[in-house]
Amino acid sequence: MTYTLHPILKMITGTLCSRILGLLRDVVFFAILGSGMQASAFLIAFAIPNLFRRLCGEGALNAAFIPVFAQRLVHQKSSSGHFLNLFFSRVNIYLGICIAASMVFLYGLQTYAPIPHRWETVINLTCIMLPYLWFICLAALYNGTLNVLNAFSLTAFSPVLLNVSMLLSLAISTRLENDQTRILIVSFGVVVGGFFQWHLPRNQLKSLKAWQPKFCWQSDQDLKRIWGLFIPGVLGAAIFQINTLLGRLLAFSIDEQAVSLLYLSNRFLELPLGLFAFAIISVLLPQLSLCEAQRKSREANTILQNSLHLLLTLLLAASVGLFLLAEPILNLFFCWGKFSVSDVQSAVPLLKIFSIGLPFFGLTALLTRVFYAHKDTKTPVRIAIYALILYLITAFACIHFYKAAGLALASISSTISQFLFLWHILTKRYTHYQLKLMPLIAKKIPCMLLLGTFVYTASRWLSVESQKIETCFSLAIIITLSTLIYGFSLFFVDNRAFKCLQSILRFRTPKVAKD
Repeated sequence: MTYTLHPILKMITGTLCSRILGLLRDVVFFAILGSGMQASAFLIAFAIPNLFRRLCGEGALNAAFIPVFAQRLVHQKSSSGHFLNLFFSRVNIYLGICIAASMVFLYGLQTYAPIPHRWETVINLTCIMLPYLWFICLAALYNGTLNVLNAFSLTAFSPVLLNVSMLLSLAISTRLENDQTRILIVSFGVVVGGFFQWHLPRNQLKSLKAWQPKFCWQSDQDLKRIWGLFIPGVLGAAIFQINTLLGRLLAFSIDEQAVSLLYLSNRFLELPLGLFAFAIISVLLPQLSLCEAQRKSREANTILQNSLHLLLTLLLAASVGLFLLAEPILNLFFCWGKFSVSDVQSAVPLLKIFSIGLPFFGLTALLTRVFYAHKDTKTPVRIAIYALILYLITAFACIHFYKAAGLALASISSTISQFLFLWHILTKRYTHYQLKLMPLIAKKIPCMLLLGTFVYTASRWLSVESQKIETCFSLAIIITLSTLIYGFSLFFVDNRAFKCLQSILRFRTPKVAKD
């Protein structure tokens, strides 16, 4: 029997390394480039290939592919390698066509349409980074395949490669005086990082002898099932990503600085989301798909219950900490170089708003994967459409009065509504999960109050004018003590979280039958 102790620890360790390097990358990025037009143009251009990456790689296509491949592995293991060749052959061709068409469209737009200078910069950077789309989409699919095969190492550490590449390109760019040239070097660094993210999992799949690359174009019933799941799923993923992209475009139209501040504030959510939510979800989806393929309802219920309880326990605490420590954290990490104290002050309310929505971002991602494990991609699409409509209404209502903060409020309000819809439908449709939200939250309230009281009291001793070393040392003490206080209070008030963690770590991966 194989235990999931190693996969979860690998995902958490890899994600922690990736988020720390990602944070360092952003610190260096904003210190060198500030929060002006060049930085904002890069962030918008980088969001465009990321939009398609989430659609075709980590998002809808991967979510459609994993359950079908898991079922193929369970029932027809001998033909699973041939199935991978059929699937990857099509994905390579389709991605190549999409990238070529996008480059032609952007070139024509730049040549024949009157475009303001700042938007021309966005188009140039997008063209440079479009090849990254091909690498990262295939890398995400290779990693999804490895996860089903119970190999998680490269999936966990893959984002580290991009961060290292971007850090090296930023280091090279410091020798240049022109910000426009610097941002071009960083854009090329993104493509190089994408290449290594593609190359390594591809080689690992070959070394496991689970797949030998070969171009194939025959028809297959399971391929039709993937595209049948992908088409509605891509609409749902597109709605979420269009939501994000629209937010950046609206922010760029209001203020060149707003894009950078929104991105920076949202980045601090990625550490707890990546470390806790996506690490758990990356292990959850293959396990849940295998259990559902083998009709093991009791084991599926145990996996989801424990994942949900553990995720709530971790994200609620992270939400409180980020809200109360927003200013000293931003001041410590980003008040360097061209990123000034006034920039920090502008970003603080945005980080506080996003921190309120942190648990809902994680829970929404988790519940969406449950529907995907049941090969239901249509329900999340419908709910995502409602969330997008709410986002647009709230954004246009608030942007005039609150500027960037209005966009942050619109983002969390739409995410909360999306979570509530998903939860309601899931509990009604899949009754074997036996999910109840309020009992999960009720026992944590005393622990949250104790944690919040301690962090608020301790943060009063922090001064904005303190030296960086002093602030770093003080934050380390506060975070360490608050973690211990929260852990001890959970042990006495709601120790189920520890049992859930133990159960998840000891869970045995379902065996795959041999042909």
